[in-house]
Amino acid sequence: MKRVVIVGAGYVGLTLGIASAKVGYEVLFVDINSEIVSSLNKRKATFYEKGLQEGLDALFNSKNDIAFLSLKDLYTCYQPQDSVYVVSLGTPLGPDSKALLSPITKVTEEVVRWMRDEDLLVLRSTVAVGTTRHLLENVKGLRNISFCPERTIEGKALEELHTLPQVVSGSNPLACDSAADFFNKITPTVLRAETLETAELIKLASNTFRDLNFAYANLLALIANEHSVNVNELIKLANFRYDRNIIAMPGLVGGPCLEKDAYILAQSYPGTESSLIINARKLNENMIPRAIQFIDALIKDDNMSVLICGAAFKGRPITSDTRGSFVFALIDGLSASGIKKENIHVFDPVVCKLVNGVTVLNLFDQLNPKYDFMVQLTNHEIFEDPQFNTYVNTKVSHIISFWPRKICRDNRSQSLYLGGIS
Repeated sequence: MKRVVIVGAGYVGLTLGIASAKVGYEVLFVDINSEIVSSLNKRKATFYEKGLQEGLDALFNSKNDIAFLSLKDLYTCYQPQDSVYVVSLGTPLGPDSKALLSPITKVTEEVVRWMRDEDLLVLRSTVAVGTTRHLLENVKGLRNISFCPERTIEGKALEELHTLPQVVSGSNPLACDSAADFFNKITPTVLRAETLETAELIKLASNTFRDLNFAYANLLALIANEHSVNVNELIKLANFRYDRNIIAMPGLVGGPCLEKDAYILAQSYPGTESSLIINARKLNENMIPRAIQFIDALIKDDNMSVLICGAAFKGRPITSDTRGSFVFALIDGLSASGIKKENIHVFDPVVCKLVNGVTVLNLFDQLNPKYDFMVQLTNHEIFEDPQFNTYVNTKVSHIISFWPRKICRDNRSQSLYLGGIS
């Protein structure tokens, strides 16, 4: 198969499309978002990812359109041929915190209308266990489907697609073989899962394990703060040459995967034991209210100013993705506490858009001469720059940081360091 059709050209789909084109596949994209389609046809990346724009420039240098609003539109420009269809939709949660099945079902039904007998459908979205088999049994005409969990980290996705082992599964031997053949051209190691359900669980298990680790670290941060202990020092000393300990460092845990995969895994097991997973997720979600509570106690009037450091959901590796970022909840909480939005500034080097009505500043020299509060949400390297560190320690009255910081000793009294002091 020479053609790969990516259905859903977001973070997962676009990076896989670039990786596929790099090894020689003809890659086409389908997305219902007209802005994404227009940008890709102009060869403009729709988000920041290291190497992404360069890949679009180098690998899609013809003048033909490469992105379409529907498969029908695609096949008015291109002749059908044997293809791998990759469905990489986001997985929204419903009001009950369970993954919605209808969007993936609808897209799968549309893809099947265009599939040839030996074409393959690769499901790349994160789903509840049993979803792939449900599609196989309920979508008329679907035969060859493979669930292949996406496991890259944003900011290094293009690198990891060519280095990480890829897990494949299949509804039948042909589907599994086709998926293995597809990914063998992209990465040197392909692992075959015995069942569709095994492959579905791998992604959920991996992300939820990380969420649990971070929740434990954040709980340690809360306990350490209660006893005036530097949690950064605590964890480093506990881990040093003690192989049985791999305690993570504390920090905010958001993003489009970790914020929901624990809920999807819990959905796959209705027993009360799943409360372990949900309680850890809730602990990670509740860190921002603690910061707002701390600020509330120090607010004197509504003219106080706040600098929020980090608009993306993480700082390392660098990404412009704000999905699952705590910046939204923080701005809402500050506004509810009486701080005016015009007195709130957000600083992030790569996010270029409004966040809850607040403009994101990208350059250090755009900041005010001083702020009453600084809240550090991510561990972007710029927040560890000596110049920035000096600015914060001398120009900010109160610091709330979820990441380790170098501080002046006289700043300790009315500041909150849940990431410890480095």
